[in-house]
Amino acid sequence: MNSNKPLKLNSRFILPISLFYLTAMLAADVVAYKFVGIDNIVISGATIIFPFTYLFGDVIAEVYGYNIAKKIIWLGLICEFIFALTIKGIIDLPYASFANYGNDFNLILGSMLRFTVGGIIGNIVSSFLNIYLISKWKILVNGRAFWLRSIVSTALSELVIIGFAVMIGFTSRMSIEMAFKMIAWAYILEIFYAFIFVWPAWWLSLYLKKAENIDSYDYGVNYNPFHFAKD
Repeated sequence: MNSNKPLKLNSRFILPISLFYLTAMLAADVVAYKFVGIDNIVISGATIIFPFTYLFGDVIAEVYGYNIAKKIIWLGLICEFIFALTIKGIIDLPYASFANYGNDFNLILGSMLRFTVGGIIGNIVSSFLNIYLISKWKILVNGRAFWLRSIVSTALSELVIIGFAVMIGFTSRMSIEMAFKMIAWAYILEIFYAFIFVWPAWWLSLYLKKAENIDSYDYGVNYNPFHFAKD
């Protein structure tokens, strides 16, 4: 039956948090080939932005549970692929006769699809590992020590995503030696971020638990990332 009443979500905050998560993911793809150099340190612009996805991922898994976090990750990866595929398709269209900047688009965004595919492959492992650890350890310690669970899970997961993203996305533009240097510097930066971001993530999770009256514990949850239960 049709109704003129507006639909209400069960959660007031899950939608904006999910959109912030997706925004960080897509922004990281766009600036992936902006290489920041300080002395002998070289990092990708994606390295500066992408850790925000772990901040929001940790909070979602902590407050709303593994299954909600799993759905958001899958939807994010699908949107990310469509985003990169769309940009690649537009770039490959013929340029107008007066557009003398075509090579600039190809140089900056032409390889984004390749980077995105590498990131998606890495994310299928790293993001699900991250939320699995947050969820499983929450049960083991009865919800305590979010800061420690977040730092350790992020440290383990980030190593996976950085390795996949750099080796698949960047080796076409740099030597293997430089790629390994980028992995090392990126990981150091991500660990630094993990210690910094854990505190706003902890505060946000506490706020959401109180505001939403939700504090999910994943007893009996199927942790298979490819399993989707009917709601």
